[in-house]
Amino acid sequence: MAVLKESGIPIGRMMLIPKDGSLSKEDLIIEANGQYQLMEKPDCFVIKNAECCRSILVKVTTKDA
Repeated sequence: MAVLKESGIPIGRMMLIPKDGSLSKEDLIIEANGQYQLMEKPDCFVIKNAECCRSILVKVTTKDA
């Protein structure tokens, strides 16, 4: 497992994870202490804080090959 990004996401904000090679949504492991939305764009993944009243902590890793 490789850690791609670990950060806090304030209310209404997003975290961008750049795509490397053939990385897909299924390859990501997301640990969060709140609700989030995961969206896939052509050049990156977007993790949006879906909590209405607080920031969340998010850690994104990849699955083992």
